[in-house]
Amino acid sequence: MKNDFLGYWIYLGIMGIIAIPAVTAPFVFYDNDEVFSQIHEIYHNFCHQVTSRSYCFFPETGTIENCFLNEEFSPSKQIVVEKNGIPGYKFPVCARDFGFYLFAFLGGIFLFTLGMHREINTPHPLWIILAIIPMGLDGGTQFIGLRESNNILRVMTGSIAGFVIPFYLVPMLNRIVIILKNKK
Repeated sequence: MKNDFLGYWIYLGIMGIIAIPAVTAPFVFYDNDEVFSQIHEIYHNFCHQVTSRSYCFFPETGTIENCFLNEEFSPSKQIVVEKNGIPGYKFPVCARDFGFYLFAFLGGIFLFTLGMHREINTPHPLWIILAIIPMGLDGGTQFIGLRESNNILRVMTGSIAGFVIPFYLVPMLNRIVIILKNKK
């Protein structure tokens, strides 16, 4: 039986709307203060946006790096920083969310390349639990003050969790679409 896969396109569309501005804003809008600030304002509802836990794009050098020279925690939420006299533009989400959103979107594309975009059955729950544990341990131990994480680890743990998400959400959305179509 050929399964409907409108759920896949719904997932990819929603993730594209969320992920694309989150990972491209500093490249595309760094020279437009109003739009750049508005994008940051939108994402403040979904992310703490602490600058010391985020990456910045430095157009003069073409690099993406920690926003500050020192990786110690700072409550600052600056969206434009200066590092070694060079202006840098912060991504609108922290490093962990950057990895999560980017890989939730890329994972959806990967699902299509595997031919799993029509899937209606989710993998065993163990896989999503295993994917979320590193992010939970990294963020949790940092939150309770046992240690301070770093942006590389934040991106990695967010990416692992994000990549697995479409393997669960796409089949669920495909099933919802099929159920709704059958009710007509």
